[in-house]
Amino acid sequence: MLNSGNLRKKQARNAFFEQALREEKKRNYKDALNFYKLALKIDTTFFDAWLNSGAVYSRIGKTDKAIFCYKRAANSKPDKRAFYNLSVEYFKSNLLKECQESLEKALKEDDMFFQAYLLLGYTYGKLSQNEKSEESIKKALKINPDSKPALTALALLYFHTKRYELSLKYVQRLITNSPKDGLLKKLYARLKLIEGDLGDSIEAYKEIAENDPALREMYQELEKEQSLLQKQKVIIKKRMYERKTDKKPKDWLDLSVLSFFNGEPASAMDYLLKAREANSTGNI
Repeated sequence: MLNSGNLRKKQARNAFFEQALREEKKRNYKDALNFYKLALKIDTTFFDAWLNSGAVYSRIGKTDKAIFCYKRAANSKPDKRAFYNLSVEYFKSNLLKECQESLEKALKEDDMFFQAYLLLGYTYGKLSQNEKSEESIKKALKINPDSKPALTALALLYFHTKRYELSLKYVQRLITNSPKDGLLKKLYARLKLIEGDLGDSIEAYKEIAENDPALREMYQELEKEQSLLQKQKVIIKKRMYERKTDKKPKDWLDLSVLSFFNGEPASAMDYLLKAREANSTGNI
């Protein structure tokens, strides 16, 4: 049973904590942190105050302080939330070994922790441990089979490890549910080009250009950033392809890319269509 002194301390600690929550809800982060600190002066092992302080520091971009608070939270109580939040800060700071170790601790607390398996998959991927990355992502998918982030991560992993058929399988599944996703459409177009399906690839690229107004701006920015020498090289190479009389589908595709880099998105689309026509007439 708490004596009266300890009871008063606990009441004061909780009052500061509740005030901190109110300030945090109003996005008064500085005041919230001050109240969390007052609560922690009374009880240095107050898990929730350390955890919430870490979240506030993370929200305002102070990663080092967030890491400190999450470490103190984890030391106060071995809780999966503290280990996972700590892992996120490590990942953002590219401290990948530390991220991996913290995620493993989170999974010891909860072996059905979807987010931890997924982040572990990302971490192993950045560490170039592709088999472990695949294993972790698949464990995440066992828990949540329809997770778009997990399915996308697996598709990208297969793409980067040149397992294109598997990548395409997952990309097609994802596009069925997210037909307007620009990243998926670009990956689909690239995979179809690798597969040799020029027609589908061109259609996908055309759709991307038509539905992504940022694409034209991106190429315009690329054009601005190129040096004069780079621009001259693109123009010379483009003219060389244009003068070529017996163009194959690959020549038209190269012309399309060169046109994009020369700030001519409309011409690039025309060349993509000509590549398709050349392919369909057997001019290979």
